Amino acid sequence: MSGADPIPLGYTRDTSPVRFTVPGGWWRLRRTLAPLGQQRVTADLFTTMRAPAVQIEAGLEEIDGHLGFPLDARTRARLRRAEPDPAFVASYPTLTPAQATRRADLRPWRASRVDLAGSPATTYGRLQHADPPLRSWMDPAGEIQVEIMSADAATIASSPSGDLLGLRLSYRVRHDGLVAFSGQAVTVPPHIDPSSDAALRAVITDLVTPRPVALTDRQRAALEASWYLPDLVAEGPVREGGRVAIQGPPGLPGATGAVRMVVSTQGQEICVWRPDFAELPGHPWRSHPERVIATPAERASPTLAAKDLAVESPTAPSHLVYGAWITTIDDPASQGGTVLRAYPHAHGLIYEFQPLEADAAPREIAARDVVPVRGTAWPDLRTLIHARMAAHVELIPGEHLLTLREAATVIHHPTGPILSAVTPVETPDPALDPGLLSPTEPGPDPPPPSAALPLP
Repeated sequence: MSGADPIPLGYTRDTSPVRFTVPGGWWRLRRTLAPLGQQRVTADLFTTMRAPAVQIEAGLEEIDGHLGFPLDARTRARLRRAEPDPAFVASYPTLTPAQATRRADLRPWRASRVDLAGSPATTYGRLQHADPPLRSWMDPAGEIQVEIMSADAATIASSPSGDLLGLRLSYRVRHDGLVAFSGQAVTVPPHIDPSSDAALRAVITDLVTPRPVALTDRQRAALEASWYLPDLVAEGPVREGGRVAIQGPPGLPGATGAVRMVVSTQGQEICVWRPDFAELPGHPWRSHPERVIATPAERASPTLAAKDLAVESPTAPSHLVYGAWITTIDDPASQGGTVLRAYPHAHGLIYEFQPLEADAAPREIAARDVVPVRGTAWPDLRTLIHARMAAHVELIPGEHLLTLREAATVIHHPTGPILSAVTPVETPDPALDPGLLSPTEPGPDPPPPSAALPLP
């Protein structure tokens, strides 16, 4: 998709508490009357007629699973505050709910306009970006995505001394990219970190536990695809082909990676693994898939964590450089692409990137309007500059270069762009920079100790 959604006249005149556009029409969401004080929501989809083409009604917390796309916490809060709308609205059904959720042009995307009554207009992408899950996990087959959305204090049992408190984990499940379940919850002991593997296991166990409730076709399909997940995420020893979290040497951070093998030697178990960072652009092991690390098994723990791509704390750099991947938050023209350059600016960092879209020219975007997807592991400036020159990404005055060991700004010079004074950078992470523990690691020569580094 490219270009903003059309804004129909009916959309601008409507006064519902929640409205948003889609490429093929628009939706409005209203609180509606329900028995026993339940919080019910009616979602009306308008396409080419004044009457809704489809109406979907469900509880406020479960509505996502019927719509197929997620609502953020701010949107839910606005619906929760809204007065129930007693008006009966007749629909002219030209679609079934299942048909509406399967069509991409009838679902909101990153640039869809959202109007929450009493607030300035915003976009669907920006609302979703501001409401990330506490934990997100995708099964290896890429079918099921589990998201833990929140954790609240809850009573889990009664005892003679009073109530025993725990954590109520609210979660959402997507199947083939569409929301199948939302508003589900499981209660766990209070000592469990809601973003931990233990919390994820509890959620998956709850997901596949039979319930005496009616299911939609999409929910049944999601459960059928989830039957093997409890065994997949069950606790166990470090195994070949699994993922592992490694405790770092004293004074150095740990890392995650893929287990190549577990061997016994001289009465000790050794985990042979390859760090996630080895796949990053610039990492000296990227073109050497046979390079691995051997670590005593007592410093290795199985993990369900996704690959560490050096874009989250503590491994995230202050900004991205050439070779990193980004997605845009709500840019209608591009879903993202590859970073080419980074420019410091008075109002924040600017990235120049090559969009993923075919035949698109490089363009600029503010760093605050993107989400980092994959970082880089260039050890030094010379390595980074060589790679850029090979890809015909020349230096331009004003841009700022950053590597694991050095940083510099590109400045103008009569002979062409050169680097300003090189600033040392400390990245004490042997998984990102194997040269820390292997000084003899072959690599490019360091830059000359001068205030300005000419182009190679």
